Amino acid sequence: MKKLLAVMAMIVLLTIPALAADVPDAETTPAVDTSELEEALPEQAKEILGDVTVSDGTEGTNLLEKVKDWALQNVGQKVKQAAGSALTALAVALLCSVAGAAAPDGKTPEYVILGGALAITASCAGSVSSYLAEAKDALTSMSDFSKALLPCIASASAVSGHAVSGAARYAASSLFMDILLTLGTSVVLPLIYAYVAAASANAALPGGVLGGAAKLIKWVCGTVLAVLTTVFTVYLSLSGAVTGSADAVAKGLAKSAISAALPVVGSIIADAADTYLAGAQLLRGAVGVLGLVAVLCVCVGPFLGLGIHYLFFKAAACIVEPFAEGRLSALLGDIGGAYGMALGLVGSAGLMLFISVVLGTQILSG
Repeated sequence: MKKLLAVMAMIVLLTIPALAADVPDAETTPAVDTSELEEALPEQAKEILGDVTVSDGTEGTNLLEKVKDWALQNVGQKVKQAAGSALTALAVALLCSVAGAAAPDGKTPEYVILGGALAITASCAGSVSSYLAEAKDALTSMSDFSKALLPCIASASAVSGHAVSGAARYAASSLFMDILLTLGTSVVLPLIYAYVAAASANAALPGGVLGGAAKLIKWVCGTVLAVLTTVFTVYLSLSGAVTGSADAVAKGLAKSAISAALPVVGSIIADAADTYLAGAQLLRGAVGVLGLVAVLCVCVGPFLGLGIHYLFFKAAACIVEPFAEGRLSALLGDIGGAYGMALGLVGSAGLMLFISVVLGTQILSG
């Protein structure tokens, strides 16, 4: 009789692993709702990637191919726009140098320099304003998308056993993204407009009276972005290290408690939990890949436009420097600097979001 009962008990126990083996995989984990993330994809990402879901995040190479194809299709238009704007400004500077060479004393009259500075500024005003508006739109898109992306990563982190680190990184990322958006739209972008105005006035007026103001504005913008990005990176890394240890300890204690409270069956449940956590970590990775590619889609347009304009105007300043009056060649370089400052602003936002996603999707041991 005792042997029969023992055999029946073993049969019951042997059925438990079969029940625990039915664990949701990375694409069907019910604890994390990814529909809001898919709906919140920026318009730029939808235009480049088409209809994508979180499960497509497992095919990151294919998504990157779509981004590359879009960039190759649009780079020609960006080059054409930048070349047209830079060559117009270059032509104005060269005409002013010709007028100066024709002067009796061989020196460019002040009224010619004034007209040249105003003409260069007027020819570039539309392009500068358009790309600064595009930079602002990119910041807004990244901020809006982060409000869906970061909570999704934090939820997947919590499900995969990293609740503390996921929450800490989500809070830090959201805070710094909000700070950057506020500073970018309220401080940095207006300062870039002020920088262009100061550079134009410095070229138009004799004596370089506003050159120092333009340099100060450029320094302030660069310092604000560098300090914010550095502080964010250091804080996120340190908080991840500390909270990651807390997650590992909590997971270890939970597994030990289950195994101790439920002998034999407890270890089976703990192993099943590990399988479930692995599925959630895979989901977190897919969310992270899709998030990274979506951020890249938001950045690729402004990066191409601003970067190409920056290079063309810097090249134009170098070309005209030996021939044109120094203030006009400096103005071309300063306009290129304005594009570079806007590029740095978009790059800082993209970098912060990239770091948030990468650190949030790291699979910590423990």
